[in-house]
Amino acid sequence: MSNTSGFLKTTVSAENYEPFMIGDKQAGEVHWLSVTNSSDQPTYSGLWRCDPMTFDYEFPGDEYIHVLDGSLLVETESESYELNKGDVVLFNKGIRSVWTIKSSFKKFFVIDNC
Repeated sequence: MSNTSGFLKTTVSAENYEPFMIGDKQAGEVHWLSVTNSSDQPTYSGLWRCDPMTFDYEFPGDEYIHVLDGSLLVETESESYELNKGDVVLFNKGIRSVWTIKSSFKKFFVIDNC
């Protein structure tokens, strides 16, 4: 997606997704809105969806999540977080977690401070 005018747009109903890989394992699919900010620094944003599964995930940056659909359990070394449709959360960079997708899940996300 090109950002020549300073404006980017996508829709929640977007269908242009690609596999999202964690190492050699596919963990859902991603639809990218952007991979850099206006200063050309890494800042990732887009839509991510996944059917029920479990996988390890270390937050590569500060991740802001708006849950659009489904249910997710995020387990860290010290706590567990249940995320459901409508929740908006922030996880800090470097947190190691296990994600259990309980029902087909879709989120809008922004990852910065990578």
